[in-house]
Amino acid sequence: MELVEILKKFRIEEILYFEENYDRQFLALKNLYKNLNNREMFIKLSILNAVNSFKLKMRGEEYWEKFSEFFSVKKSYEYFLEFLKSYNNIFLSIKLRRFKKVKKFLDKEIKSENDIEKLLNLKRFVENLSKTLNQKQTDKTIVFSAKILGYTLRIIGYKIIFPFDIQIPIDYRIGKISKSMEFWKKLSEKCKIPPLHIDSLIWISYNLDIEKIKEGNLKSKIILLKSYLSKYL
Repeated sequence: MELVEILKKFRIEEILYFEENYDRQFLALKNLYKNLNNREMFIKLSILNAVNSFKLKMRGEEYWEKFSEFFSVKKSYEYFLEFLKSYNNIFLSIKLRRFKKVKKFLDKEIKSENDIEKLLNLKRFVENLSKTLNQKQTDKTIVFSAKILGYTLRIIGYKIIFPFDIQIPIDYRIGKISKSMEFWKKLSEKCKIPPLHIDSLIWISYNLDIEKIKEGNLKSKIILLKSYLSKYL
């Protein structure tokens, strides 16, 4: 079965449920928010981590769990350099510069919790973040940061469905299927699922133990997807 036919089987509410219950990155963020209990700091920390989520020394899921554990104890971005040195120190000087630029952008954008609703426009966020870092709006860390922002907004209570005009982050897992942005854009249009949600379905499914899924209908669809992905493992 072709990927488009498999993806057409998923409803958007089903994908949201899948992300919120089986994405280790989402669960790590949820744990962090429970311990921080500070919406502004939670969002800022998460975006600062997202823009530096490249050249990692461990799997992405493990890295976000380390992030959650670290900042659940040290509850401020004043410890971000310490975190980077401990868990994400490849190209450290570049990552530190990115941290400073994005922190300045976020501090201007979110002066208090009252400003958080400005971030509900994810496309606007992508445009502003790309200008801040002088990168293309389709660059991996830019669109991945939008995905993480969407996750944080959902965790604090907003219903976020990713827009179709924010592209998929083509990392090593997604790139095994295709490195073409046009491929993913057309796939999204055909199956009527926004690219960032396609990213979630594929990214989570790659390493997910199928026995952890208790919902029968969802499980049967993920089995189909994992079967398709198996040729790329």
